[in-house]
Amino acid sequence: MDSLSLITLYLGILMLSGLFFGLIASRLGLPRVAAYVIAGMIFSPDLLGSTLNLKVGDWAEPLATVALGIIAYLIGGSITAKQIQQMGKTVLGTALSESFGAVLFVFCSMMLLASDKAGITTFQMALAFAAIAASTAPAGTIAVLHQYRASGPVSSVLLGVVALDDALGIVVFSLVLVVITGETLSAKLGLAALEICGALVLGAFAGWGLKEFASRIHKREMRLPLVFGAILLSVGLAEIWRLSPLLTAMAMGFSSRYFLGFSGDQLVEPIEFIEELVFIIFFTLGGAHFEINVFFQHMDLIGIYFIARIIGKYVGASLGAMISGASPPVIRWLGLGLVPQAGVAIGLVLTLGHKPAFHDVATMMVNVILATTLLFELVGPLAAYFALRGAGELGVKRKRRKF
Repeated sequence: MDSLSLITLYLGILMLSGLFFGLIASRLGLPRVAAYVIAGMIFSPDLLGSTLNLKVGDWAEPLATVALGIIAYLIGGSITAKQIQQMGKTVLGTALSESFGAVLFVFCSMMLLASDKAGITTFQMALAFAAIAASTAPAGTIAVLHQYRASGPVSSVLLGVVALDDALGIVVFSLVLVVITGETLSAKLGLAALEICGALVLGAFAGWGLKEFASRIHKREMRLPLVFGAILLSVGLAEIWRLSPLLTAMAMGFSSRYFLGFSGDQLVEPIEFIEELVFIIFFTLGGAHFEINVFFQHMDLIGIYFIARIIGKYVGASLGAMISGASPPVIRWLGLGLVPQAGVAIGLVLTLGHKPAFHDVATMMVNVILATTLLFELVGPLAAYFALRGAGELGVKRKRRKF
């Protein structure tokens, strides 16, 4: 059997298994995202994947990139200018505080509890993991919000915070990289500013172009290929120009809705029809990277990073919401919705692995982040579910505009 046939077979197995486990999770009243991750883990090389001669290869990377781009577009399209005006202070203050909280707690925990590894000091390792801890994966959060049609102040602030998290994560990572590698501060700040601002400009321009095309297409069934093609084009350009694909897609989703005004839903709804397919592909592929040896070789680092990041996110979010004058439900529950971590964290640790200072420990750090990613993607959706349930925002159906 050739490689293309194996890839096709593997994807079919993952998608149907994810669907099956997701249906079971729905029957039990649990988030489907966690079930998708478990389905992928079952067919990882360390479990049934080796028996069936199936494994995730380089072909999975473009699929994951496209899936993340679609998810980011949905996040951007779910936020309106009115919401930003109403909650801008709360969103910005909370995002800054929860990002800093995760960085601080992970750094201190690593310094106190971790030990030196070959080729790297505890200080360098603590800084590196702390920088990666700031980012939050939007996929798990947005999946739960959409599955349960959550609506309310916690849901709105949560969408805004996860939309800002990747930008803050990139900035924090760039600054920490200066301390670790000794590169010039001005150069790294310049690159970070270029990556963020360039992505926002590209996304805004793409959103304007999408609005112009959409205003000339009147057949409803043609809007899905239009939006899907625009997402692929924008994410591809961002990759080529070394900008942030996630920020580009988010900016495109937000700007296209902003430019269309009251009719903005018509560019979000077509993608919502395929969002569950996207979630299944993304999370089962994530689970398929599962490696049993990682959990035994680096249990100490996995446990420290996992627990410290959750505490930092929760404490930071609560403190930031309190200072920003948010409502009591937001202060109490928002932090639980910020647990997931996936694509951006993996991308950052892979970038770090190319630095000479981390050459000897690159494999270890990548494996730790992969392992904690699986844990976060299992626990994160459940935490978001309980947060939204505690805030009383589950089960509110979103209104759909007819067009």
